Amino acid sequence: MQNYTHLTARELELKWLEVIGRPIPPIGRSLVIKYLLWYEQAKREKISPLGFFHEVKQAAKNAYSHSKATLEVGSKMVRSYQGTKYEVEITPQGYLYRHKTYKSLSGVAKAITGKSWNGNVFFGVKK
Repeated sequence: MQNYTHLTARELELKWLEVIGRPIPPIGRSLVIKYLLWYEQAKREKISPLGFFHEVKQAAKNAYSHSKATLEVGSKMVRSYQGTKYEVEITPQGYLYRHKTYKSLSGVAKAITGKSWNGNVFFGVKK
């Protein structure tokens, strides 16, 4: 395994161009070295870096899409906050709270508390 810590900034830049094939991005020296080492390892193990990043991106997208809760239109959520009971109805257009439709539960939570909240957390919505 190559040791890049002794290289000058210019030498690192040239090595980056050689290994990765495009200009070095504006990232810190230690991250440049980590990327170079990773690309070197990927090459040894016959892994396509672009294919790998595509797979990671797809896996993250799939994980996120499966983690969203499904709330049915017509359902109502009730939350007590500081001694007051709040009710939100799910409509085809969004979330109805006090005769106003919000695009997200976070918007409703902010209307109730005056602060930014993750709406799913505020209303206790699980998968």
